[in-house]
Amino acid sequence: MSDLRLGRPFPYRRLIAAFALALFWLVAASPVLGADSVPSGAREALAPVTRMIGTMVAIAIGLGIAICTAVIVWGGIEKMLAGANSEAEHKAQRRISNGIMGLVWMVVASVVVSVISAIAVAYGLIEKPF
Repeated sequence: MSDLRLGRPFPYRRLIAAFALALFWLVAASPVLGADSVPSGAREALAPVTRMIGTMVAIAIGLGIAICTAVIVWGGIEKMLAGANSEAEHKAQRRISNGIMGLVWMVVASVVVSVISAIAVAYGLIEKPF
């Protein structure tokens, strides 16, 4: 919020630009820049590892979403119980805001993982994890 008062309209502009550039590079990069092809033996040997990593990432994102939802509910309960105490209400509102931001980051992480997995499958680097 303080960055908005200083005339900076969007404080995360560099981070988003770097992310967009990396994503564009992943999408636009030709498989020729990497190895010619992944040997089938290596792909078969790494298939269980790929599935395990995919499962762990899915579990981590699912747990993150569940925790963020619990934080939002907890903040809502605190806000209802705050009554006339403005400090408690502010603390509850901050908890709700943090829960929503965490939820947004979990959704962004899910999209990033899905895009990277789709690119890797399209280039034949890995088998489809799920």
